[in-house]
Amino acid sequence: MKVSKNWLGEYLDLSKYSDEELFQEISFHVCEIESYKKMVEATNLSIGKVLECVNHPDSDHLHVCQVEIKPGVVSQIVCGAPNVQAGKKVIVALPGAVLPGNFKIKPSKIRGVESNGMLCSLQELGIEEKYVDEEFKNGIYLFDDDAEVGSDPLKYLGFDDSVIDLEVTSNRSDLLSIEGVAFDVAATLNQKVYPIQPEFEVSDKKNPMSVKVLTDKCYKYNARYLANVKIKPSPLWMKARLIASGIRPINNVVDITNFVLMEMGEPLHAFDANKLGNEIVVRQAYDGEKLVTLDEQERELNSEDIVITDGKEAVCVAGVMGGLSTEVDDNTKDIVLEAAYFDPLSIRKTSTKIGLKSESSTRFERKVDYDRVERALDYACQLMQELADAEIYDGVASDVKVVVEPKYVTITTDKINKVLGTSLIDKEVLDIFDRLAYDYQVNGKEYTIKLPSRRMDLEPSVQDIIEDVARIYGYAKIPTTIAKTRDRGYLTYKQKRTRLIRQILAFMGLNEVVSYSLISERELGYYLEEVKEPVKVLMPMTEDRAVLRESVLNGLIDAIKYNKARKNENLALFEISNVHTKDSEDLHLGIALNGLYSSHLWKGEKQVAGFYLLKGIVEDLFQKLNFKVTYEPYTGIKSFHPGRCAKIIHNGKMVGFLGELHPKFAKENDVSGTVAFEMDLAELISEDNGLKYKPINKFPSIQRDLAIVVNKNVSAEEILTLVRQTGKKYLTKVEVFDVYTGENVKEDEKSIAFTMTFEDSTKTLEAEEIDKVINQILNRLDRELNAKLR
Repeated sequence: MKVSKNWLGEYLDLSKYSDEELFQEISFHVCEIESYKKMVEATNLSIGKVLECVNHPDSDHLHVCQVEIKPGVVSQIVCGAPNVQAGKKVIVALPGAVLPGNFKIKPSKIRGVESNGMLCSLQELGIEEKYVDEEFKNGIYLFDDDAEVGSDPLKYLGFDDSVIDLEVTSNRSDLLSIEGVAFDVAATLNQKVYPIQPEFEVSDKKNPMSVKVLTDKCYKYNARYLANVKIKPSPLWMKARLIASGIRPINNVVDITNFVLMEMGEPLHAFDANKLGNEIVVRQAYDGEKLVTLDEQERELNSEDIVITDGKEAVCVAGVMGGLSTEVDDNTKDIVLEAAYFDPLSIRKTSTKIGLKSESSTRFERKVDYDRVERALDYACQLMQELADAEIYDGVASDVKVVVEPKYVTITTDKINKVLGTSLIDKEVLDIFDRLAYDYQVNGKEYTIKLPSRRMDLEPSVQDIIEDVARIYGYAKIPTTIAKTRDRGYLTYKQKRTRLIRQILAFMGLNEVVSYSLISERELGYYLEEVKEPVKVLMPMTEDRAVLRESVLNGLIDAIKYNKARKNENLALFEISNVHTKDSEDLHLGIALNGLYSSHLWKGEKQVAGFYLLKGIVEDLFQKLNFKVTYEPYTGIKSFHPGRCAKIIHNGKMVGFLGELHPKFAKENDVSGTVAFEMDLAELISEDNGLKYKPINKFPSIQRDLAIVVNKNVSAEEILTLVRQTGKKYLTKVEVFDVYTGENVKEDEKSIAFTMTFEDSTKTLEAEEIDKVINQILNRLDRELNAKLR
């Protein structure tokens, strides 16, 4: 919600508060502030009058102007705007001025001609082009004749203002209006707010409209008839208020409805009376009923939507947007002004379904003030009479379907103090109630409060009242205490293991990331062998965020792509996060590497992301966690290279995989050279790691190397498994250190060399004992794998 400080100042005395003080008061007592800035960040501006305008001697589009920048002070300025001409009053940025973007104005020569300043367009002052009148979009801004030379152009335009952008939570719909914000700020500053009480003259003619509500989703509907309306531009002060609120001025009639919307939080709609007729019927739409809205889009509705009709045809999607058939245009003479209260849930469903979010729908779906509807309608009528010369017919056509009764809550000072831990006395509590403009009755020690209708967030619960008291009293004043408990917090085994995994990977130089859990349905199977039934978002804001991911690699690979696109190379990322299917929620670990993993220029060493580097990181992790795994070739996932991918087996069950992305897939997604790993952490964090510490062996170990020749289809893992099983009595370690194919080895065979370490904790091993184990290993390799000693 963008709030004009000047507009707020019409309700409150803000002259005693600096911008910094007001920022603090609102932040601590009302709501968070997204930004607080001047409407126009420009200095040293003046209204000037062009006395003379001649063509530049060395340009076909520049003009040399003599401009009266102050009464009796003339300065020469070169200007290239096509609409500059003698006799017009303009915005002048004088030497020393600073425009948005830190653009400094100083005397200069433009093609040999001196120029002492700049004639400005509104865009050059930082006003977005969508807010600029069509006649000034391609040139400088021209003032009316009543503008005084030498005066402040920002003050004349109403741009001498600050805009406070509030971060309004979904429950505080009362803060979606200037009046609502004024009430809360007034409570903070201990001031009174006097709401606008509209006054206007009523014609002798009777309102010809009839209103009938046929659905209980429209609580009440009011319509006034205004004749002889003159469509014209809005005055500058109204335009400035709307621009500060982020709304584009259109014409006086439309602008008045938007102005009341922003000031009172009540959406209004104006129909062209001659196009509408004299009958309004509010009903549920028919299934398949179609309506062309003001944005010229055809909308298909169903029976859950509310429509405003002329008795036959739908002319407006209630609470969302009006229809094109009854649009107010330049030829409109008479209008029907609508003010209503619609069911919030119904408006939200309609707005989401047809993909149309508006200022009106936002307020209706968060609830508007039921009691303010008629006052907002009358205020709009007052402005229509003042700014559009409207003749207001007598009477309001109205139909009430649901009456919203006031809510009450009873509370005591003791209850407030007990919850907040404060020592407030009755007088202090009542003072806060008065500042909040509560209507209350005192019955002994109890206070019965009639909840203000403007505060749609308040429910008949003491908790809401206590929260309001705490907010106005000041959270900083509430004493801080340590909770009294005998319980001591601790980490579960799973939490400890998960934290350890994070520490190990971080110590190895990887960076943890947290990525978005929602992805598009198209991306769901990128890193899966089989897609299970996904969890779908019922009403996704975008198709790119429609389902919950089933793999953490979706987020990790996207992070690689995002960083590479911004020239941030050499990435080593990991993520521990939940993945979801319709039937399960599992914790997964993912790793993705790209570019250089490490580089020692003084040694001339580089480690580039690759399959074996990733495998080494994963094996190091598993070793530290005492997690025993084996590897097998894996071709189940199409996005991975079929010859550089392995599945990870633990206790005969696949728990994860690692590999290099398929070159074609990687190129299409701008992540070439990426390797990735993913596993389900259920086994890794749920079982005891079985680690047992023992003293370092005091007896020497013996190392032996073997090189064997086997068929190329035999994996190293098969060989190592047999070696471990056969030599397990003394064998403590076995590692492959060479693989060879070529001379003296057949084409369908390969040579694998590995080193073995033997130990005995009770004695020094003899060579004969080791030779015996080596022979057993060779015999078994020969028998089961047809492996021969090289």
